[in-house]
Amino acid sequence: MKRHIFVLDTSAIIALVQDITTIRDSSAPGFACVLGDNDIVIPRVVLDELADLRKGGGEKGHVALEAARQIENYSLSGCLVKGVETEKGGLLRIAPRPSPDKVISWDLRADVADHEILATALDIEAKIKERQSAESFNPGQVVTVEQGLSNGKSNVTLITQDRILRVLARSIYSIAAEELQSVCAPEIEYEQGYHRIELSSEEIDHILASGTYVSKFQPGINEFFHLVDRENPDVHYCYGMSRKLGSYEVTLLDRSKVDYLKVAGEVTGRNVRQKLFLWTLMGCGDADPMSPNGIRLITVCGPAGSGKSFLTIAAAWERLERGHFERIVITRPMVDVGTSIGYLPGTLDEKIRPWGGAIEDNLRAIVQVPAPEDGRRTKRAISQGQRPFDAKEWLEMEDRLELIPLTYIRGRTFRRCIVILEEAQNIERGPLKVLLTRLGEGSIVVIVGDMSQIDNQFLSVRNNGLVHAINAFRTWPQAVHLQLKAIVRSDLAEAASQRL
Repeated sequence: MKRHIFVLDTSAIIALVQDITTIRDSSAPGFACVLGDNDIVIPRVVLDELADLRKGGGEKGHVALEAARQIENYSLSGCLVKGVETEKGGLLRIAPRPSPDKVISWDLRADVADHEILATALDIEAKIKERQSAESFNPGQVVTVEQGLSNGKSNVTLITQDRILRVLARSIYSIAAEELQSVCAPEIEYEQGYHRIELSSEEIDHILASGTYVSKFQPGINEFFHLVDRENPDVHYCYGMSRKLGSYEVTLLDRSKVDYLKVAGEVTGRNVRQKLFLWTLMGCGDADPMSPNGIRLITVCGPAGSGKSFLTIAAAWERLERGHFERIVITRPMVDVGTSIGYLPGTLDEKIRPWGGAIEDNLRAIVQVPAPEDGRRTKRAISQGQRPFDAKEWLEMEDRLELIPLTYIRGRTFRRCIVILEEAQNIERGPLKVLLTRLGEGSIVVIVGDMSQIDNQFLSVRNNGLVHAINAFRTWPQAVHLQLKAIVRSDLAEAASQRL
């Protein structure tokens, strides 16, 4: 059987360690077992990068520390430079640094970590070809798998989550480079969560009379149906929801409760998807998340300006005032957009204030709404003297709103809370599980993201936290997924989304 040589960069080891320690059994011996009985090579520079990550703290620092622990466990079995056997019969070793002359000869820079990793893969492949040339003079000699020979071809593959490094390896140096598939979610071949179906007027009348609709295909659990009269779609229509896994039957919803649902006083959905999203945020007709039909996990994706965060905050405020929950907890990964401005001074509250601006904007829009008589009115007592009412400050003062970086989520337990995870497309599967395991009795979580705005260079549309959440809970009876499409922020925002 063909035996491969996998050269791992830092991002691949981080992903593998998260795969082992937060998704699989925590007693699993080490990350190398995921790659089976193949040869696994760790470039020397990767150890330096893991050391730097470990000192940096945060979620990445925690994972780097665990990676160091696992590598040390392997070193107890023998010399890693010579290679030690892994749990599945493979060989794990640390490759020495390629000589600077070799790195330069390949038109790479010795002082760039990614270039050294690529040079390590090139060096291994060159040595294999040298052995192949030597063996060609002695056809009768037995070839061992440790030499990495297979039918005269090299089986060296660079495993990295870095797109640029994969492109560089494949296109310039003809080295096989792959994304780590073990941490990739399967691709969704259909749009889960919402179906718009056009029917005749007679069919709509029959469905309204019977209270159910029988789908021609088997829908996923908790998917919404928008059934419309093809001749008069804006007036003659109804909504349905598939509540039974494996069933073709769709239960009709009370259209008036969906269409005329308002939260936080004045906020309502501007289109069908937003209305159904609000209906979901309010519990799909069942306010108790712990009941058999209660909704405990909501995933929503959509472009910037589609109303994901605004509607989520508005519904959270409404449910807080109705007494469904005691607190709102909002978290997000601390990933910069564009060039980082570096460390921020001050206390934890002062450090997280910049990304709390989006919450302030949404709360300000929810609490204060325009009025025709004076151009502006307030829903509550929004002023104390001349100072305008600050909803975020009031909620925090009453201990009803908490903004917490995802880095500090470990060890917490959230009971009777509505937890909102923003920018879920920028986290890995490991931190996602860490967050979801924090939820206690009576709590729900809303996972918000946009697949087109992945700022984490090691993530893609197949291995980010949002797509993992959608896939992992697609058959769970207390989970709902919806995709928002229309941009409602402004005409300019819509034009920018389409033109830029």
